[in-house]
Amino acid sequence: MPRFTAYFLDFKSGLHVGQGAESLQETLPYLPADTLFAAMVSAWRHLGGDATALVHPFVSDPPQPPFLLTSAFPYAGRVRFYPFPVDWGVVFSSQRRRDVAYGKMLKRIRYFSEGLMRKAQAGEPLDAYLFPADEEAEPERGVALQGGALWLLKEEVGLLPKALHQDRPLRALRHVNVWREQRVPRVTVDRVSQGAVIYHSARVVFAQECGLWFGVAWRYPEQEVAPGLTYHAVLAQILKALEAQGVGGERSSGYGAFSLKASEEIDLPEPQPDRRALLLSRYHPREDEVAAALQKEGTAYTLVAVGGWLHSPDEKAQRRKRLWLVNEGSLVGWKEGGLIGNVPDVRPEYNGVTFRHPVYRYGLAVATAWPQGPDH
Repeated sequence: MPRFTAYFLDFKSGLHVGQGAESLQETLPYLPADTLFAAMVSAWRHLGGDATALVHPFVSDPPQPPFLLTSAFPYAGRVRFYPFPVDWGVVFSSQRRRDVAYGKMLKRIRYFSEGLMRKAQAGEPLDAYLFPADEEAEPERGVALQGGALWLLKEEVGLLPKALHQDRPLRALRHVNVWREQRVPRVTVDRVSQGAVIYHSARVVFAQECGLWFGVAWRYPEQEVAPGLTYHAVLAQILKALEAQGVGGERSSGYGAFSLKASEEIDLPEPQPDRRALLLSRYHPREDEVAAALQKEGTAYTLVAVGGWLHSPDEKAQRRKRLWLVNEGSLVGWKEGGLIGNVPDVRPEYNGVTFRHPVYRYGLAVATAWPQGPDH
């Protein structure tokens, strides 16, 4: 089984993660692995570390990363959530998949709990654990949060923060929010008129005892970045620095700063060669992986275009090259050796002039096993 060290991030003033659009008025409610990796590399450089040495094993061909990162997904109390499969039909029996009464409701689910995921991984259809389509009906075995975006087992409700579930009937939890998206007015100065200009910036604010968690799958923790300095020690320094520096965008306004809660170990089923696996990170396939990972029977995936602005002490702000990545929750084919993806250089080029140092986009896959039964 792959073992993850799970880190829990308690955000102090909210979080802004751009969706690749120009507007600051939209944000993601989670932190993709590629954004997290970029923040780690930047933090190490701000600490005076050698960023080139840090990323070298990740960008070598083939990659030999000392660790792999999942994206950072929501947690509520002691309940960890994972990305719901993009083909949501794989967690239900064929009869449920044909039930049109549940269609719209199922499409709203974005994350399911670890308890539900493990049942699905064991080959059990999740029909019996689905929360009712009728919002006024009392749930029997499965419960919704966040308007139906989060799905958990009834027995996991007691693991939620008391403020979320105490003195509430189970049916009311569907309308309880683990996070809220807010648009905050901001003021800047117009370059021409020197007058004040109001704009709005989106942020995600989490309920008490809620936030995001991510996993680190260690491969070579004692490998050295520099003489006497291991990757395990470096990651601890980086996370400590990021608590104050923050992650994501709009950090000058205090967004992205967090408190790092105690970590814990998680064991999940190992993906098997020539079988499909559930992605827990974004993934950039190498050319020789496309057929096996994305084109075999039973695979299902969505793509996201990522770009955005890069900031460096060596250059003025510029746009990264746009790159297509496979989304979390996709079902991909796994290969022998268990390491797929790469970390491409996305530095911009303008009329033959390029950035003075590489700009890497993390695209190494982290996944857990997914069954191949007749109803899955």
